[in-house]
Amino acid sequence: MTTIKIKRMNLPTELETVVDFKNYVRYSREEETDLADLKVDGQEMEAGDLGQLTFENVFFNHCTFTGVSLYNCTFKNVYFEGCAFPSCNFSHSWLDQCKFSNCQMKGADFSESSISNTEFAECSLKYVNFTSSKLSKCEIRESDLSEAFFASCSLKQVILEKSQFINTEFFKTPLKGLDFSTCILEGISISTEGNELKGTIVNVYQAADLAKLLGVVIKD
Repeated sequence: MTTIKIKRMNLPTELETVVDFKNYVRYSREEETDLADLKVDGQEMEAGDLGQLTFENVFFNHCTFTGVSLYNCTFKNVYFEGCAFPSCNFSHSWLDQCKFSNCQMKGADFSESSISNTEFAECSLKYVNFTSSKLSKCEIRESDLSEAFFASCSLKQVILEKSQFINTEFFKTPLKGLDFSTCILEGISISTEGNELKGTIVNVYQAADLAKLLGVVIKD
């Protein structure tokens, strides 16, 4: 079995603590500078616009952004711990060497994004939209992706561990090489032909459930 080598998030020892995040963002836009080497602690924002910003070496700690636009942003070596991003728009963004830990992201939009060397651990990703995104060298552990959308995605070298994929959509997304055997995989949506399942790794119970999608009748 090929070992997947993920370049992990690794923040600098010293980070500048941001007291007023909104003003810091305003200043960054005016000066056309990146948001780098920062700790953003307990900040809240609702329906704000953070679109087209670059975040590098940033620690978001227990922040709550609701309905915020993070459209076309760049995230490099960013750590999200205990954050909430309900209905936030991350579409068309680029994420590399990031980690989401214990985050609530129900209904967030990552469509048409590029996500690499990124870890999702113990996160709620229900209803998250990954349509037309590219995920490479990523890890998803103990997370809930029920009713998430992975339509027309590219999933390359993705590690899946003890996560839930209930009523998740994989329409026109090849699942070859993905190992769902430790996960809950139920009621997923694929194309009528079922080509998405070619080369997928599942356990025997999952195989029986998936066979029904292909019109196979299994006798006891």
